[in-house]
Amino acid sequence: MNIRTFGASALTLVFALGFGVASASALSVSCSGTPAISSITWVATTTDGVAPIALLWGNGSTSTSQTILYSPGTYAMTIQATDASSTVATSTCSAVVQAPPTITSFTASPVSITSGQSSILTWSVSNASSTSINNGVGVVSGTSTVVSPTVTTTYTLSALSPAGTTTASATVTVNATSTGGSSTLAQQIQALLQQIRALQQQIAQLIANQFGFGTTTPPIIPPGQFGKAVCISLSRNIGVGDSGDDVKKIQELLTENGFATPATGYFGPMTARSMKHFQERSGIASSTASNGYVGPLTRGFFERACGKGLSKHSESSEAESSEDKRENSTSNIRSGKSDKANTGNGNNGKRSNGSRDDD
Repeated sequence: MNIRTFGASALTLVFALGFGVASASALSVSCSGTPAISSITWVATTTDGVAPIALLWGNGSTSTSQTILYSPGTYAMTIQATDASSTVATSTCSAVVQAPPTITSFTASPVSITSGQSSILTWSVSNASSTSINNGVGVVSGTSTVVSPTVTTTYTLSALSPAGTTTASATVTVNATSTGGSSTLAQQIQALLQQIRALQQQIAQLIANQFGFGTTTPPIIPPGQFGKAVCISLSRNIGVGDSGDDVKKIQELLTENGFATPATGYFGPMTARSMKHFQERSGIASSTASNGYVGPLTRGFFERACGKGLSKHSESSEAESSEDKRENSTSNIRSGKSDKANTGNGNNGKRSNGSRDDD
């Protein structure tokens, strides 16, 4: 009787174990990596399977979690899990260790000013998600900003990222305004000039942020310029009927700035219309005064876009104004000659033998 009871119990246990193994879900394993400033913590997680479960990381570790030191970069780790039924599951995870922010330079120019003057803080930062300066400046973008401290001030630039914070300092020394007639006037003039230079730098930075220009040497950007930089140097005034390589450069410039114009090298009515629209948009001339003629004002606009002044013959404001007043009449005369030349044989050597933009 006891033998029969034992046999039945053993049989029941075998069936129970068999049922338990058969009903267990398949083993699975996953892992994750959490980066810090110079390390990654790897964690493994298993589900289902038959206990006990053994873990084996790609680096030989058998623990559930591990922390490893790394230099900046992207890293991957594999994890293998094996349960009591010899079922094996594997997984791979990755994580990125970011480089901390780097401040290559942080300077003030000038480092010493008189009360009422301004100084430009300039910096070069990489691997930062945000930058800020203390002493009332706040969060900054770009590569420079203008400050006008009333007392000697040390500014601290903070560059932040998930990998940490890096700081650098620059001091602006403020000297008291001296007294004395001519000396005081000279200092006031220098203070105004310094403020103008600081504002030019600030404007150049804003334009650089908007259009992608460089600001190593702050460009002199003409008022009213909303499109691309329009740097071109012309040695003569140009109107309808003229031709040459300089005309072709103008046509290419117009096309790059949104006024499609065939680059034929001949300045015809189509080029004049495109130039008229360009002058109006750039603030060179109003819609009523603009006629497409490239005179001293337009040439000066191009020269200033190159960081230069006006051409020598245009340096006199009176000469420029007088020439500008004649642009309408000169353009009309040229236009009339051009229309006649279209049916004749030449235009005083100015007409191109090739195709024209108004053919």
